[in-house]
Amino acid sequence: MRILALAVLAVLVALLVIRFLAATQTAQDTGKLTPQQLREDFEILRGALEEAHPGIYRYTPKAAMDQTFERAARSLDRPMDAAELYRVVAPAVAALKCGHTEVYPPEAVREEIRRQLLPLKVKVLDRKVYVLLDLANADHRLAGAEIRAVNGVPAADVVTALLAAAPGDGDVMTSRQIAIGGFHFAEYLAALLNLRSPYEVTLAERGTGRLETVRLAGAELSRLRKSAEAQSPPPSQRPGFELLDQGRIAVMRIREFSGLEGFFRDAFGEMQAKQTAALILDVRGNGGGEDDLGKLLISYLIDKPFKYYSDLVLNKTSFRFAKYAKGSAPLPIWMLSRGEDGRYHLVRHPNWGLQQPSQPTFRGKVMILIDGGSFSTTAEFLSQAHFHHRATFIGEESGGGYYGNTSGFTPELTLPHSKIRAVVPLVGYYVAVDAGQPANHGVIPDHPVHYTIDEVLAGKDKEMVLALSLARQPG
Repeated sequence: MRILALAVLAVLVALLVIRFLAATQTAQDTGKLTPQQLREDFEILRGALEEAHPGIYRYTPKAAMDQTFERAARSLDRPMDAAELYRVVAPAVAALKCGHTEVYPPEAVREEIRRQLLPLKVKVLDRKVYVLLDLANADHRLAGAEIRAVNGVPAADVVTALLAAAPGDGDVMTSRQIAIGGFHFAEYLAALLNLRSPYEVTLAERGTGRLETVRLAGAELSRLRKSAEAQSPPPSQRPGFELLDQGRIAVMRIREFSGLEGFFRDAFGEMQAKQTAALILDVRGNGGGEDDLGKLLISYLIDKPFKYYSDLVLNKTSFRFAKYAKGSAPLPIWMLSRGEDGRYHLVRHPNWGLQQPSQPTFRGKVMILIDGGSFSTTAEFLSQAHFHHRATFIGEESGGGYYGNTSGFTPELTLPHSKIRAVVPLVGYYVAVDAGQPANHGVIPDHPVHYTIDEVLAGKDKEMVLALSLARQPG
């Protein structure tokens, strides 16, 4: 009996081996990855996030993240190509709700997608998708139309799927709507939903609401960008400063926090010389930059010592996933100190500890224009300005979390089988502001501003109009 049982067991093992080898061969023959390869890549990524990401549970509790990861892993039960794996991984990683944590399809897949994109640049407003630039027709007749469906998929379902996979801090929707707009919408259609050229697009005509369905051939991204720039040149990224009303009002535009020390010094010096009474600060679309420049800007607006960060923390200084992140810059160990909590703190960061005001301090009225693109360093500055009651905020909710983010040093992993790339930030930033604001949101404007697609196409700037009106009010 024992010999018979062993023989039966041997047959079963042989059948399992044959089945595994057959599945492996089938996957290889079709250019797909085996379930084992898929799971290996997924576990490398999950392990990297759990090991290194200090804010992995900042917005989503561990139990919920574990369920999300495990559900994704269970779905890897059949051969898939890298693009299919990306469609599993992207929404799972987005569930962290960290705007600095992102995954990308393999470069070969991205290049293939970018050769046949939907030839429309879009604007997402209140979860509806509108044609911002029609790059398919010489008369641009589709501009302003609302997209109702693409290749038979309702636009509402498209938006829901894209928002679920878009990186963003907390529950901020303004930043995610920006993230899925522009040409990203066309890329996501292919990468996340596998909607490909030719595109059957159902639209509601601007003004009349009349429905029509058009057939559009895909176009190469670089050509689309060139055509878009010819129709609508992008705004300059250079900082801007001007004085209005005989110097009584200053308008400062900052598109990125980079190389601004001299700019700030000269601008605030001129405001002091002109006895400027009101400052309009425009940081819409400013995705961040150098940490210390956010601190420098707030130091010109408050007149007493202050703390900018309450903590800067890393889980570790070396990581098991390092072999998949070749080329990443080494951590500056000299800036770190290990705390009693067992983690490492960035105690030699220039924003650590008590900070001093900068001279000349501006004490007049401040209006700050914000939107979902006000992110990272910009969001930290906005939290400080809000906490110190130093400004009136105009626009829409800012893109970054009120109490900080996870960013800093950001190695990029390349998963070995699929070549999917993933950015894993290593530093938890905690802004020195008191509790009391919603932890999963950014700065909420005092004066919310909403746009219709007609106002967008007309180039209206409702935030600036309102800010100038407030600046010109007495008192």
